[in-house]
Amino acid sequence: MPEVKNEDQVIFEGFNALRSVICGADAGLNGRSVGTVYFDREKLSKKQYEYAWLCEKAKTNGFQVVLCGADRIAELASTETHGGIVGTASPRKQVGADELFALFDAGKTGGIVFAVEGIEDPYNLGFLLRSVYAFGCHTILLSSSVRFGADSVVCRASAGASERMILSFSDLRESVSLFRKRGYRVLAAAEKNAVSLEDADLSLPLLLLVGGEKRGLSSSLLSLCDGAVRIDYARPVFASLSAASAAAVLAYESARRNGLILKK
Repeated sequence: MPEVKNEDQVIFEGFNALRSVICGADAGLNGRSVGTVYFDREKLSKKQYEYAWLCEKAKTNGFQVVLCGADRIAELASTETHGGIVGTASPRKQVGADELFALFDAGKTGGIVFAVEGIEDPYNLGFLLRSVYAFGCHTILLSSSVRFGADSVVCRASAGASERMILSFSDLRESVSLFRKRGYRVLAAAEKNAVSLEDADLSLPLLLLVGGEKRGLSSSLLSLCDGAVRIDYARPVFASLSAASAAAVLAYESARRNGLILKK
């Protein structure tokens, strides 16, 4: 499915996605700029809040909000879940190992960071980002060889979390080494020579490595870790958790252990 249209602009569908893109840009996390937002005029009476919010942001961020017919929305959208709102944005700014230095100094990388290896499906990545974002992760390290070309799919699957986080595409060994030098404890989700998650030292700052279900983590990355943690189950199982599920468990326990869970 083609992702980039209109002079290399990326199409985002739905208010939640566009709000996340705009908020991520305002926070300096995704490096995007919004071009034009198309709003179905027939939806205006029921979505006055969404329209007003977008118009207010358009004044300060320099993009346009255009009222149009449903046919124009359908031309741009690839799904039917847009709710009558579709917008264009510039490609995401690429963050490599060098850029991470500046992010460290600006205090934007956060205390819980994940490095993900072997996840090539944009939906799986989106599900993982949605979970770890909820539990306080600010930064995700991905291999420089990963190029999904499906930003809007990742955004939709992550409920907008992907646009509110730093995604760094670089050599994972280089990035992990950088975080170690900055004082992060590096732990891998693995079985061999692992301690139970219940007994693991999860003090911050913390970098957690998660591999895909098929191949797990490479030996070159495991060699950089301070240790390995395993997730114990309530019954015998014959397959490991999905990477997204494992990351969610690790992120929750790390957040809980460090007092980051918000009490309602």
